[in-house]
Amino acid sequence: MYQFSLIVISIIPALSFFLINVFIPGPNVLNTIAISMGSGRGSGISCAIATGLGVFLTSLFALFGAALVFYNFPIIYQALTIIGGTLLLYFAKIYIEKSFILYKKIIFQKKINKKNAFKKAFLVLISNPKMMTTWIAVISLFPIVTFNYQNIIIFSLLSALLSFTGHFFFASIFSSQVAINIYFKLYKSINFFVGVGFIFYSLKLFAGLL
Repeated sequence: MYQFSLIVISIIPALSFFLINVFIPGPNVLNTIAISMGSGRGSGISCAIATGLGVFLTSLFALFGAALVFYNFPIIYQALTIIGGTLLLYFAKIYIEKSFILYKKIIFQKKINKKNAFKKAFLVLISNPKMMTTWIAVISLFPIVTFNYQNIIIFSLLSALLSFTGHFFFASIFSSQVAINIYFKLYKSINFFVGVGFIFYSLKLFAGLL
């Protein structure tokens, strides 16, 4: 239990960074909201479960793969750091640009049962390139998550739990037009601050190479 607590404390910064990504209005979030509003809370919660599972599986794949590569080819970490920093700047640009444009109105996805909602949410997540680039950024910024298999498993489980909790929140709250309007009134501010945060993380990465 003591070792578990130490691991959790050591990966809190990485989990915080991941949590930011959970609440960014992207394909996964918008899919959960659209299905929740069009097909009900139950289908939305199925999306939350699928998203949590998808996060867990993709995290395990990315982190164990990274650990294997770093162990055999340490020099690759520097290259990955440059890639991660560049990706963060790219996403910062996208999110800051989004903060100056109007969002597109969400089209409700009606008559989608729980089983199909689960399938759709899972496919949206694993086909979303942002998911894999998120893991690249996490690995570059917080290499401690790949330090050993315990860190990888615990980080993957907690990331999946955060993702499920976030999407469960979306599914539960955004089943009414009033709630969705409130969320998207904050749309520009959310994107702007996320973009600025990504610039900060990118500079932190590049500074580590000096």
